[in-house]
Amino acid sequence: MILAATVAYEGSSFAGFQLQKDVPTVQSHLEEALRVLYKSRCIIHCAGRTDAGVHATGQVISFEVPEIRPRLLPSLNALTPDELTVLDVRPAPEGFHPRFSCIARQYEYLISSSPGWNPFLRGRVWHRTSAPPAREFQDMLPVLQGEQDFGAFTRPQYLEAGTRRYLDLVELDEKVDLLSGESLLSFRVRGNAFLHNMIRIMVGTLMMLAEDWPADERADRL
Repeated sequence: MILAATVAYEGSSFAGFQLQKDVPTVQSHLEEALRVLYKSRCIIHCAGRTDAGVHATGQVISFEVPEIRPRLLPSLNALTPDELTVLDVRPAPEGFHPRFSCIARQYEYLISSSPGWNPFLRGRVWHRTSAPPAREFQDMLPVLQGEQDFGAFTRPQYLEAGTRRYLDLVELDEKVDLLSGESLLSFRVRGNAFLHNMIRIMVGTLMMLAEDWPADERADRL
């Protein structure tokens, strides 16, 4: 029986989603919890492997089990760290796979430009003492939309795996964080898939161009 689940996690505590030797990952904690419950290994599949430090509010996973145990959801949450929560679990539709059945994936990257450090934003934002206003980025965003080669936004060792991706949403605006009350820059991107470190490198590139290049040259440099 294939089960699908939605999980959320605070990524600062994990070395990414995927299994790695001798370091805590989201997958390792979930598979260990399932091993305790089912006395055998249950392999986790996910919609998208997040990098170290990346948080998730709606990561979709699947795994195969012989049966649905009573109180499976609270049992899983009792066996995983507080930074990782299984939000729901249910039988998956026939042929479901979280990676290949996924229609789109969306990321949000938050930037703080407060002169002081707000402890409520720790681990959630890129903190800078100053940043350009959202309007300074707008002419560059359309350049990133559509299907194209995003090889410039990943590390060289990942280029051989293929670097063409499709982005149908690229937005950057200002929002107020409800917990801290601070105004943040919010960069949102949605696409069919992402490269390793793609969003972090993309945000850093946009910030560098907005700060250091004339407005009429930024889109061409990107």
